[in-house]
Amino acid sequence: MRGIVGTQRRRFMSVLFLVLALPLTQPSAETKYNDWELWSAAANAVLPAKRGATGPFRMNVALGVAAAPEFLGSDTLETKPLPLLDVNYAGTLFLSTQQGVGWNAWRKRTLRAGPRITFDFGREAADSPVLDGLPDIEFGTEIGLFFESFVASWRFKGDIRQEVGGGHGGLLLNGEVAWGNRWGKDVSLILGARATYMDETYAESYFSVSSANSASSLATYEAVGGFRDINGYAQFVYDISQSLYVATELRGTLLLQQAADSPITESDAFVTGSVMVGYRF
Repeated sequence: MRGIVGTQRRRFMSVLFLVLALPLTQPSAETKYNDWELWSAAANAVLPAKRGATGPFRMNVALGVAAAPEFLGSDTLETKPLPLLDVNYAGTLFLSTQQGVGWNAWRKRTLRAGPRITFDFGREAADSPVLDGLPDIEFGTEIGLFFESFVASWRFKGDIRQEVGGGHGGLLLNGEVAWGNRWGKDVSLILGARATYMDETYAESYFSVSSANSASSLATYEAVGGFRDINGYAQFVYDISQSLYVATELRGTLLLQQAADSPITESDAFVTGSVMVGYRF
């Protein structure tokens, strides 16, 4: 028994290192505004209660691609890789490139909530000619609280996160509602909407252009806190088997006033899409 526990502990620590290290090892040109949490959400949208696994670990690994803007507000789409590594330990701890690192401190059949750590990939002036002359936004670490609740076919999610690791330095609030159901024996359909509120520090980091940015050709602009965007999405998950699946998503996003009016923003409305192939065990 002691040997089994030791093996599980070593496996857990290895996965923890992998999850924490993965965001830092991606090529920088591909990770700026690489919002894994949204673009890879379809891969975690449907999780069968029984997956044939034994022991406390539940894992979900997937690989896919997303077509998304070069940066938030860009009118140029590019292809971005979507690796997913999602590990759940005894329904309590989770380590994920999609959900972050967290603890289900409050856990019931239809509710989970607790603290978690997420990451913001920042932005580099070199990402686009539009950003030339603006300061880089460094990779950041965010700490916060989250909740997720299920009522019949409805799902409600929300979180608050504060960046503390030298990135944008701001605070974000997210709220989401979704409806899901089986669309045939092996296909699930999920329809949802999400809104994001940003504080003034976040708005200044991502959307302001100050007079100090003399190298920039953009007009000066002072963004303040407010709702950053709203978006709606449709997700399709096809279960090839109990473990193997394909997940796709289409998401339309509308930037709101403070973000849309920024001279950095080339387009205040855009559509992103993703497809992932994964395996649960």
